[in-house]
Amino acid sequence: MDDKRTLKTKQLIKITFLDLLKKKPINKITISSIARIANIGRGTFYFHYLDVYDLQEKMEDDICLGLEKIFEEHFKSPADFKQLFLAIIDYIVSINEQFSSLITEQSSDNRLMRKVRKLYITKMCELMPNKSVSTYHKIKFPFVVSGVIGVIDDWVKGETELQKDALALEISNIIGMIE
Repeated sequence: MDDKRTLKTKQLIKITFLDLLKKKPINKITISSIARIANIGRGTFYFHYLDVYDLQEKMEDDICLGLEKIFEEHFKSPADFKQLFLAIIDYIVSINEQFSSLITEQSSDNRLMRKVRKLYITKMCELMPNKSVSTYHKIKFPFVVSGVIGVIDDWVKGETELQKDALALEISNIIGMIE
């Protein structure tokens, strides 16, 4: 477990990285620029991360861990879809800057979205009786997960003018029609 100073330093590094990521692609971000802006030594950065790609991956993994926890806490059956979506939306809103910056990073090839998609497809498959996944489900799960991710991403970017409860209800209704 990291102490308060370590957590504060890591948070400062992440915030600085995200600010730089808004201005330029990851391959143009240097450890020196992060260290200079964050007012830390380069060695401090290297103590926590191998390079900017390692930092990016760890931030993506943190998001996925949060989403996995939400799935496990809020989804036990299809009747739980609305509650699951509300929890996902709340989580994404709480990390909006981090989520938006990492999801729009050009060189990541949507790596974060692929990780989230794989996570939720795997979790849905695990809920199948005897972990038996039919051809139908091999098509349905990626379709549903990709659609939900896209809709929530649009909502976070302000491209969908619904309140979060209405959004969660609409997503649940649409998924209900797919059943």
